[in-house]
Amino acid sequence: MKKILILLIVVILLSGGGFGAYYWFVLKDQQEVAAEPEPPPPPPPPQLVPIEPMTIPVIRQGSVRKYVLLKLTLQLVDQDFKDKAIVAMPRIKDQAFRDLHAFFEAVPVDNPISITAIKRRMRKVAAKNIGSEGVIDVLVEGIYEKRGGT
Repeated sequence: MKKILILLIVVILLSGGGFGAYYWFVLKDQQEVAAEPEPPPPPPPPQLVPIEPMTIPVIRQGSVRKYVLLKLTLQLVDQDFKDKAIVAMPRIKDQAFRDLHAFFEAVPVDNPISITAIKRRMRKVAAKNIGSEGVIDVLVEGIYEKRGGT
């Protein structure tokens, strides 16, 4: 009877240890994996909409002092805003041309061109036409100056 009782205690201890090991190595990991929420899907890649190159004449005292050629691209959140930008592109170009013309009218001719100011102004124009939540940035691909007649 003592041998059966000792054997029964040993079997109970071994089975408890086996269950503990099973819980520790298998069930615990499954609970941790199940408890972790799925990461949100990555945002869609930004959409790029190029704006046709714009040439802005800088006029002083009735003559063209220089021409500024700008190559800009709109960086938008998704395809919906890209479609809106394509539809609104004539308005965007018109307002951009008017805004940049006024900007270069106020800036001294010999000062270097401020890329930050141009990006800020173009971002406002784009946000006004397609919505500020859709515009990520305005990319400046190139700014070129050509001296005009004096």
